[in-house]
Amino acid sequence: MIQICMNELYHHGILGQKWGKRNGPPYPLSGGDYTPSEREAISEERKKKKYSIYNKKHFDNVLSTDKTKLTTLNYNRDRTKNTDMFYAVYTKHDFNQYNAVFNKAIPREIYDEEGNSLGTGTYLKYRINNTLKKDMKVASEDTSADIFMKLYKKDRDFYNFVTDKNRMRDYFVKEKYRFKGYREARKVLEKMEKDPSYIPTGDDLQVVYRMFNYVIPYDGAGDSRKGKDMQTQRAKFFKEMKEAGYGAVLDTNDAIYGGFKAEAPIIVFDMENIVPDSTYLTSTKSKRFSSIAYTGHRYLGI
Repeated sequence: MIQICMNELYHHGILGQKWGKRNGPPYPLSGGDYTPSEREAISEERKKKKYSIYNKKHFDNVLSTDKTKLTTLNYNRDRTKNTDMFYAVYTKHDFNQYNAVFNKAIPREIYDEEGNSLGTGTYLKYRINNTLKKDMKVASEDTSADIFMKLYKKDRDFYNFVTDKNRMRDYFVKEKYRFKGYREARKVLEKMEKDPSYIPTGDDLQVVYRMFNYVIPYDGAGDSRKGKDMQTQRAKFFKEMKEAGYGAVLDTNDAIYGGFKAEAPIIVFDMENIVPDSTYLTSTKSKRFSSIAYTGHRYLGI
């Protein structure tokens, strides 16, 4: 700032600015203008915001056995038994978000104590709680995408699977074509399809990974061949992740694209580390409480 007063010229500068450094208005704030120590300080500041998008993409998380309870909602009370993966949350915020958004009442047959049918009623999902035998590492999006890229480059069958645009499209029900992750990946796959010599960039493969992350639980929707195909490919990916020391990955769809601001939803695949804890039917009272909390979070933008 330049100020003229009583025929004297004063240069006050910009608060916090040092001579020869363009680190504030009127100059653009650019990472290239920061020193290595300043960039490190910015990174550390971002890490403090535990569930920011920045952290979800870039920083792995370690879940401890003495503090973590992995919980999931499902109409099947045995969902976490005899399976290779399941969705889970471990924060109170996500506990309420998922209970409010995804816990829908469905019809069921009601019986008396003697097993006689009393007609049809409704019920909500089961709350399935699990603990850990040992600490579990959750891979950030960047870590997962990096391992995905290595598998993509060394396994031809996996490569063919994740770059088949038509096959990937079939794994999205019609109304899901609007899903941003699918649209982004489709552009990359179309580019590769039109020009066989095109070599996708790391950013290209990261968006393809996001689509793969979305279809990981696909069971074929009645088509056993498609279901087996998906299971085979995700098993390869889970194997690579385990060998790298991870037991779960970030659920990219809900963490980054989801409109209900999930904090840390994950896909658990280290089933040998999972210990069933408790299972019970959720109640309308708990659903109502979660809905109030969810509405409050949306109103406050958190």
